[in-house]
Amino acid sequence: MQQLSDLDVKGKSLLDIGGGIGALQWWFLEHGGDQTIDVDASSGYLAKAKKHAAEKGWEASTQFVQGDYVDAANQVGQVDFITLDKVICCYPEYEDILRLSCEKSSGYISLSYPVDGVISRAIRAVGDLFLSLKKNPFRPYIHPVKDVRDLFQQNGYERVAHGFVFPWHVETYKRANLH
Repeated sequence: MQQLSDLDVKGKSLLDIGGGIGALQWWFLEHGGDQTIDVDASSGYLAKAKKHAAEKGWEASTQFVQGDYVDAANQVGQVDFITLDKVICCYPEYEDILRLSCEKSSGYISLSYPVDGVISRAIRAVGDLFLSLKKNPFRPYIHPVKDVRDLFQQNGYERVAHGFVFPWHVETYKRANLH
């Protein structure tokens, strides 16, 4: 996420929820980050991430947790940064994952999520039809942008960066009491 490049990550920790093959982890470590955790439901993605970490000699700096973050959050301690890149659009109960993220982050949370509104709902409906024709049970979710932003504010975070790459909002929030 571009917004992280504006922040000092040296010596810090990152939890990448839905981190897949670890792209954000690798960026974080290459820019001076100290520890990373990738929580992902896909064993295939995590296997590729573990292999890459081993090839780069980053085994001591990386941790991998397979599962749904809401179920696996107790396996993860406090971290400086949390990223959720295109995650809450796959999650029906987005409030749970965001509240847990607010509890686990001592600093920043960056996420990308789709815009809401009529056009987004129409695009999602076409996507749902395509997925159902393919007999794929996955369904994307479009959550109210105002509710996402309000949740962060209610949990003591302020938005410090916002970008837009259609159809994604890309935002970074900082814990309000962080200096």
